[in-house]
Amino acid sequence: MDPALRRAWTCVVTPEDYDRHMAAVGQSQAAAELSRDLIDSASLRSGGHIVITGAGTGQMFDYLSPAVFRPYRLTCTDLNPVFLAHLRTRLDRCGLAAAIVADDIERSALNLRPDLLLATLLLEHIDWRRGVEAIASLHPRACAIILQENPPEMLTAVTPGRLLPPSIAAAVEFAHPVLVPRDALIIAMSGRGYQCRESLVREVADAKRLVGLLFPIELCLPG
Repeated sequence: MDPALRRAWTCVVTPEDYDRHMAAVGQSQAAAELSRDLIDSASLRSGGHIVITGAGTGQMFDYLSPAVFRPYRLTCTDLNPVFLAHLRTRLDRCGLAAAIVADDIERSALNLRPDLLLATLLLEHIDWRRGVEAIASLHPRACAIILQENPPEMLTAVTPGRLLPPSIAAAVEFAHPVLVPRDALIIAMSGRGYQCRESLVREVADAKRLVGLLFPIELCLPG
């Protein structure tokens, strides 16, 4: 992970500002809808294990019925323990149980083989190719990955000129997420045995889109 982005997400951006910004631009709501639809499309068995990596504050749980997750075992991970504390509060409020683990996906200490791994707007903030390798090393039976796509003329992940909450405004002065090309991700996932079976799109603020991709495992590769 780029040191500037690591500093931004562990020392600068506050949970309150993050939640406020994501709701204001419609990304929390869109990510929730995409997560629900991708989980439905994955056709998981009852009691299956969902891992949400880069779960952050769990803001999507404000926009989803808890019934989406009740049939499954749930594990949530994030780099920032403060964000995870907010996530715990949300889960308690909606009556959902989950294992909550502080973990760095690029150097994950987890030994999991989940039925579904969900990563929302995570790869933009890490070395995404290393992220693909890390995700594959957890051996999920399927991956659901949500990306941000910008209009062609917008070259930065954060919209130029948008009024931002204070801690996010401070972070973007020195930390710069990098958008992941959808086609490149599909190729990289295919190289690890995951084929893109579904692509869903939701429009959000500033002519951006969130894209949800479902990758079931199609090929058993060594390692």
